[in-house]
Amino acid sequence: MTDALVQLNDVRCTRGSFELHIPEWTVRPGEVVGLVGPNGVGKTTLLRILAGIDPADSGQVSVLGMNPVLHFIDVRSRCAFMSDEQPVFTMRIAKLLRLVSGYYPTWDAAHVEALLARFELDPMANTATLSRGQGTRLRLLMAMAFRPELLILDEPGTGLDLAGRRELLKSVIEVAGTGDRSVIISSHQLGDIERICDRLLVLNDGQVLRDGTAEELIADGQSLEDAMFGWGAA
Repeated sequence: MTDALVQLNDVRCTRGSFELHIPEWTVRPGEVVGLVGPNGVGKTTLLRILAGIDPADSGQVSVLGMNPVLHFIDVRSRCAFMSDEQPVFTMRIAKLLRLVSGYYPTWDAAHVEALLARFELDPMANTATLSRGQGTRLRLLMAMAFRPELLILDEPGTGLDLAGRRELLKSVIEVAGTGDRSVIISSHQLGDIERICDRLLVLNDGQVLRDGTAEELIADGQSLEDAMFGWGAA
């Protein structure tokens, strides 16, 4: 069996009176996994643990075969994390991309040019003048520019219009389409999740409510939104 890109075992993380508990979870190459659930159930906490930003209090966390906190640089040179809340330096886009490219051995300049065109970003524009949607597209571009083995997206469609979300979905499918890379995406756009994700992890009150393929979890003729209402996770 192919080595997992993500492997969690009995992971716990406490924030005040809230505790996130993931008994066991695996993400394998080629999968697009949707992380869904109401606000405040631990989705962002889980993604930040995977990205090595925050440590788990206990349990085992393996991302690309490494502990993402202890081996932060090694993990993040192969794993991208994108959130719409990430700060961006104030400078021209082209200068920012040159600056960031030095941190990633696998940075693909030709891919960046294609993404600039796809996301309709002017490399000479100053980041301070970008609209919210343009800022979101720039963050997505930087996350995908070095062709990461694992792409972690936390509410990536928040600032995007319908056309922007369509390009995002196409890009996500392309990332996982090679079969050796995976995407984990958290979003309240359930229609988008339903369209592109082949696996789901459903959280509620810090607990895993459902974990499996979309085909297993969503009945014929049922939408993901309907299913979540039925599970009490809407």
